[in-house]
Amino acid sequence: MVSCNLTAPEVQVGATIKIETNNGLIAEGIVISLDALRKFQVLVLDTKETTGSKPVVRIFNSEHLNSITVVTAALEEGQKHAINRCEQFRANNPVNGAKTAERLQKTLGDLRPNLMKSSNVSIKGQQAYIQLKRTIAETYWSGEDIRVLGLVLVQKPYDVDNVTKDAKATGFDETRANNALLQVKKILSKPATGYTSRAPLDFTIGAVVTN
Repeated sequence: MVSCNLTAPEVQVGATIKIETNNGLIAEGIVISLDALRKFQVLVLDTKETTGSKPVVRIFNSEHLNSITVVTAALEEGQKHAINRCEQFRANNPVNGAKTAERLQKTLGDLRPNLMKSSNVSIKGQQAYIQLKRTIAETYWSGEDIRVLGLVLVQKPYDVDNVTKDAKATGFDETRANNALLQVKKILSKPATGYTSRAPLDFTIGAVVTN
């Protein structure tokens, strides 16, 4: 084993190395790509975290690395593996301007109904929206009102008493509206709780994890 930095000649595509990040993460894998010429050097590893686990492609910034140890020098077999991994990664993550724009438009289209249409919505209204959205996916802003299941409106000041059926809604059904009304009131009658987002820990081959 050889301890070195990212610019050392031993760190080559196809070499097996072991790294430790500044926050204590330890990973071992084959170097499938690296860029040691930039100000912030980048290292891409094909790792296998535990026995039986799937390989994971990880991208590391040199500024976040505490140590690098070369376990096995770059041999022909390792270099072939790196080339195959890169080709697989590119196939799963095509860099295409048209596709990127298309995905962006779809994402924005999906996001738009969830955006507040007015800046006058109170914190209480925003909390009510989050409470409902967690349980009922079909919860959207309609001006300053919150529309749920297309049949129920929650209006200012967003209390249980401000939940009403929208008889003018397209496809209005009295039975469904009554059920939705009861469900919305039940959700809003509970105290608002904190929300902690969950970030994905890892991605299998075909995606990227940064550290």
